[in-house]
This record gives sequence, C-alpha cells and structure tokens, in this order.
Amino acid sequence: MHKSKNKKRKERNSSDNDKSCNKVRKQRGPSGGSTSETQVSDILNVTNSVLYGDVDNLDSSVFGTLFESADIDNTKACAAMADTNSEPTNLDLMNLLKNMSGRLETVEKKLGGIETIEKRMVSLEKDINKLWGALDARVKKVDERVIRLEDKVDGADIHTAELAERTRVLEKERDALRDDVSYLQSQSMRNNLVFFGVPEDNTNGSEPAEATERKLRLHLQDAFKIAKETAESIRFERVHRSPGSPITGKIRNIIAKFTYFKDREMIRKSWKQLDGTTFRVFEQFPPDVIQKRRKLVPQLKEARRQNKKAYLAYDTLYIDGTAVRA
Repeated sequence: MHKSKNKKRKERNSSDNDKSCNKVRKQRGPSGGSTSETQVSDILNVTNSVLYGDVDNLDSSVFGTLFESADIDNTKACAAMADTNSEPTNLDLMNLLKNMSGRLETVEKKLGGIETIEKRMVSLEKDINKLWGALDARVKKVDERVIRLEDKVDGADIHTAELAERTRVLEKERDALRDDVSYLQSQSMRNNLVFFGVPEDNTNGSEPAEATERKLRLHLQDAFKIAKETAESIRFERVHRSPGSPITGKIRNIIAKFTYFKDREMIRKSWKQLDGTTFRVFEQFPPDVIQKRRKLVPQLKEARRQNKKAYLAYDTLYIDGTAVRA
C-alpha cells in the first residue's frame, strides 16, 4: 500500500513536470508558434518600424538568424529546465534579452553605415549630374564658338583669296602703268641728248642757260667735227645743266632738247668722233629704263665679243635680230 502511494506520487510529479515544461514553452519560449512568440515578434517589428520606418526593407536573414539563434537558445533553456525540472528564471530571460539587444545593436550599426553610404552616394550622384550638366553646357558653347570660328576662317580664306587675286591684278596694272609712264617719259625725252665732260664755269654760281648753249655749240664743232654753219643752224628747245647745286671742281652734264629729231640723230650717230677723248654722249631715258639697260649691258658686250650684231633700243637688247628683255 505504501509502495503504491509512492508510485502514484512520482507519476503525478512527473506529469506535473511535463505540464510545467509544456507550459513554459507555450508561455515564455520565443519559438514554437505560441501566443507569447507572436507577441515578442510583434514587439520587435513595431520597434524596428519606429526606428527605421519600414521593417520590410530590412534583411530578413538577419532577423531570421536572430530568431533562429533565439529559438536554439530557448530550446536549450527549455531542455535545461526540463532536465532540472524547474521554471526559467528572470536571469535567463535577461540573458536572452541582452543577446537579442546586442544583435539588434549590431544590425542597427550596420544599417546606420548603409544609410550614411546611401546619403553619400545620393550626394555624389547629384554632384556628378551637376558636373555633367556644366560640362555639357561648356561643350555646347565651345562647339558653337568653334563653328563660328570655322565660318569666320572660311570667310577669311575666301576674302584672302579675293584680296590676293585683287593684289595680283593691281600689281599687274601697276606694272603696266609704270611701263606706260616710262614710255611717256621716254617719248618726252625722245629729242634729248646728254653730253658728258663739257667744261662748266660755276665760280660765280650756277651757269646761265645762254652760256651753256654757247659752250654746247662750240663743243659740237670741236669734239664732233660739225661744221660751224651746221652747228649754228641747229635749233634747241632748251639747253641746261643737270639738276642740282653746282659744286666747285665738279662738272655737271649738259642736257639738250633738240627741236628736230633729225638734228638729234645726226649728233648721236657722230659718237665715234669722241673715241680717245674724255667726252661722251648718251640718250636720255627715265630711271626705270636706265636700270633695265644697265642689266642688259653685260649681255651686249658678250654678244659683241662673239662678233654678233647687238644693240640696245629703248629697254630691249637685240642680238642678231632676237629681242632680249631685262
């Protein structure tokens, strides 16, 4: 009888312990699908939504890991309580809460870092957009300026080509005008001869034109062997010394303008009478024609050295009938 009572008491105690463990798992355990579990999850979700605004964006694996870890710890705690046949203490609950709090703090720090990076990325994106906008505007302005410059350069090239053509035409016209002027000057000097070496009396200043004409007529008789009557009959439009102030000891040339061209040619063709003397006679030409004639003189001498027929007429050299220009 006594044994039977003890056996019943043990069975009742064992049954009470099992009920107590099951009761603990239902009321205090964070897993297993009990009402207490749901309340703890709701509390965590509300807490996270207050902290971060939306719990759906959080990594579910983090909370899954937390909850799985908490389930394992609580299962171990229940097993331990089942082994010891005792209810969980406040210390056990505090340990569980500290563990969960530490994990939540870690997650919060990581999420805070992510938010900081996100803000920096947003700011960087804005700066990049502004930079691209500024670069795009600058590139457009540069392109517009390049287009305008290209248009100006093309216009300048066209204008330069027109100016070059115009300059070429003007130079050609200038040369033609210069030749015409030289020809007109030559025609105005057609009846002129220049006499070199005729003595000049400049002791009392510039020699009078009448004295110069008398000296020229005497010079024609003496140097050119012209008869006195012929020399006296020659008519001059003007006889004068070369322009410039007289210089003591220096003889200026005499420029004589004949009235008749035949008289001028008669005197010019008598130039051989001056061989062996210090006297010379030349045709008068404008400076441009004189320069051209000087350039042709070496060729004239060379042609004559080769016994070719060569002579100068105006600004042209003729060698055996072939015209040569400077």
